[in-house]
Amino acid sequence: MKRSSELAGLRALGSMGLPAEIFIPALLEMLHGIIPSLRNLFDWVDTSGNLVRYYFEGPIDHAIASHYFEEFHNRREGEVMPTFRQAVNGRSVIRSAQELENPAFFKSALYNEIWRPQGLRTRLEAVVRGCAGQPLGSLVLYRGEGDRSFTRDDEALLEQVARYVARGLEVPTAGLVANRFVDRRDRRAMLSLGRDGQLLHLSPNALKILLLSHGGVTPENASRAPRREDFPTLSMLWHHHVRSPGLSQENVTLTVENAWGRFVYESAPLAALTSDAPALIHVNIHQQEPQGVSVRRAIDGLPLSPAQREVCALLHVGRSAAEIAASLSIAPSTVADHVKKIYARLDVHSVHELSDRISQRIG
Repeated sequence: MKRSSELAGLRALGSMGLPAEIFIPALLEMLHGIIPSLRNLFDWVDTSGNLVRYYFEGPIDHAIASHYFEEFHNRREGEVMPTFRQAVNGRSVIRSAQELENPAFFKSALYNEIWRPQGLRTRLEAVVRGCAGQPLGSLVLYRGEGDRSFTRDDEALLEQVARYVARGLEVPTAGLVANRFVDRRDRRAMLSLGRDGQLLHLSPNALKILLLSHGGVTPENASRAPRREDFPTLSMLWHHHVRSPGLSQENVTLTVENAWGRFVYESAPLAALTSDAPALIHVNIHQQEPQGVSVRRAIDGLPLSPAQREVCALLHVGRSAAEIAASLSIAPSTVADHVKKIYARLDVHSVHELSDRISQRIG
């Protein structure tokens, strides 16, 4: 019952008409509740199966990325497994974890130089294809040292998930409501710039957020050592603070919006306490997501049935009972029954109290 309920949430997410850049991160996060994993990855490909961009949960290590794409991607990975292009263009949907759980893989350079430094031990992969059979991308779930292996049941679940992912990627995009974003406390980063503009310090998640706020993660930009010059937003902040002989003491806030969401940059100068210490510019970055995604996640976390969650979502946006019945193609009496059970299960007594309960879970 638990998995069927969460799969229903995944289907609902895929039907929202979200841009792929919003849909995929939300999907990867939701997948942890369906098939537990350490980190999840989605690779977008072109019609020939070439990797064009990707989204990987957790930090991005540019040194590891550079080493992988220069030496292993579609090259030496073929020593122990089908290459990326072969797998995407092959006929299989699921690449089993057992394919790599052997002594040869664990002794390989791919495992010891790429996987192991990132805490990755085993993986389960699905090739996502569109309704015409063309490859859309690769969905990969990783587990770490000490985690149990993926099972046949996990494989069957992931094959089902892959179909929902394809639908979510191919559904017409409905667009996002402007100015309705929610801060994610787990998607924040910090960095510091020197007086000369050199990028000196990065928090673990900073490189990924910098790349997303400037268009996305590609094999090329993830493999480069990060520099302030590569990120126009950082250059704008730096130029503002150094335009006077001493660092400008004025704090600055810049907002960037793109397909990945909204990114709020906040910069402030840090004064040196000693004469030999350099002055620095401190930058905080907050990534925000569309409110609709946060609301969907909050509702999916409530102890309700899939049908009750859909009624709950429509109540939250102000739909009347008659409108809900028409939208879901159910009888008004069924809507009334769902509302009664929702109120009882959540211990609320009005739509206002229900919306407050949902709002408390957002972000």
